[in-house]
Amino acid sequence: MKTKNLRNHRLAHGAGFTLIEIMLVVGIITVLMGSAIFMLTGNLEFAKEQRARGDLQALTTQTRLYEMKNGGVLPTAGDAQAKLKAAGLIAQPITDPWGNEYKMTFGGPRGFSWSSAGPDRQFGNADDVK
Repeated sequence: MKTKNLRNHRLAHGAGFTLIEIMLVVGIITVLMGSAIFMLTGNLEFAKEQRARGDLQALTTQTRLYEMKNGGVLPTAGDAQAKLKAAGLIAQPITDPWGNEYKMTFGGPRGFSWSSAGPDRQFGNADDVK
């Protein structure tokens, strides 16, 4: 009978966690969350670049469709997206993940190309997406 009372006494007074144990668990969770956020920030830039590459492919395809519909005539570089919209090939002008408009230039093996200024928002640098 004495053993039963001792066990009930232990359960009644020692059934919780100590403050140190709780602080240790919170600390571990904080470190894990910090690591996850650090790892995801690099992937975010990669995802933005991949989205820009997909947008450039879509704009190239829509520009080729515009060219076929208009007897081989390409839209002018300054208002290319407006002309693609007017032809019903895009719903609205497309901006890159950094908030800039894509730029169309003439020349090269395909006759034209689209590009994004990239994260620094200035054309002509190494971070441009083509």
